[in-house]
Parts: sequence; C-alpha cells; structure tokens
Amino acid sequence: MKTRIFAAILILGFVAEAQAQTLRWSKAAMEKQHQKAVELELTRLENGEEVEHFARLGILVELFGDENYELDVWVSYPYTRPTVKLFVERLSKQYREACSEKLVVTSLTRPADEQPWNASPISVHPYGLSVDLRTPENKPCRKWLEATLLSLEKQDLVDAGRESNPPHYHVAVFIDRYRAFVTETTSN
Repeated sequence: MKTRIFAAILILGFVAEAQAQTLRWSKAAMEKQHQKAVELELTRLENGEEVEHFARLGILVELFGDENYELDVWVSYPYTRPTVKLFVERLSKQYREACSEKLVVTSLTRPADEQPWNASPISVHPYGLSVDLRTPENKPCRKWLEATLLSLEKQDLVDAGRESNPPHYHVAVFIDRYRAFVTETTSN
C-alpha cells in the first residue's frame, strides 16, 4: 500500500514537471539521438557478427532479466552498452516497486542490416544506445513509466518516445550524462 501511495505521489510530481514535454516521436528527436552517438564516437554495428564481436570484447554486455525485468522472446541480441544495462536495472527496480510487475524489454542493440521496416535510417539501436520497453497494459503503470521517462528526458539523461507499431517506448540513453547522474546521486 505504501508503495502505491508513493508511486501516486511520484506520478503527480513528474506529471507537473513534464507538462510541456511529450513522448511523441519526432525527426528532431531521432537526429538528436544520432548526433549523440556521433559525438561519443560510437561504432555503428552493421551486422550480427559485429554485435557478437563487440559482446565478446566486453564493449556490449548481456542482459539476462531478473526479478524486476524480463526480455521479450523476440529480442534477437540481448546486448547493450554497460550504462544502458545500468539504466534498465535501475528503472526496472523502481517500476517493480511502483507497479508490482516486471518491466519488459522488447529490443536492445540491433545491427543496421536487421532493422525493422519502420525503423529510422538514423536509429541508435545499431550503436547500442537504446532500449525498447513494452507499453504496460495497466494504465497507472503506463502513467508512472511515462512520467518517469519524461522526468529523465527533462534532465537530458534520455530521449524517449512512444511508438505504436508495435506498442513500445523507444528510449535512447545518453550514456555519458546518465553515468555521471548515477555517480552523483549514489555518492551523496
């Protein structure tokens, strides 16, 4: 009960902060995400062999799922940048505390030659910078997740958008800024 009351308070606070923001997809958002990948001088992975190679080198790390999140059966490559993994673990723990259910990851790093038909040509999935999260069916949980993503976006830690085919949230994690944020908030 305490957790749900706390979640409701968080939702109201996040919604008030994020009123001017939206989770609508935009070309400008995709360009911002792509520019961040270029600024960080990240490699765009062209095929599955390159994804597997980066995983063997430890540049990408594997996600297995835990008590707070699970990987959808359609996740072809369960690898991402270490900071994106940290983001998933922290967000899913908070989500589980607020909603009493697991967060579902539907996509992580995808090579350029395996992008779906509706992907942007400048998608950051081939850079290992993004994670797709299933849209919760439960309305309060969906509102909690949206408010949280908007709050993180307002701090310029992520760029998030809600997509409809299939229903999910595409979240690009600005790994340099997010890593600094976590270091700062956990050292206090």
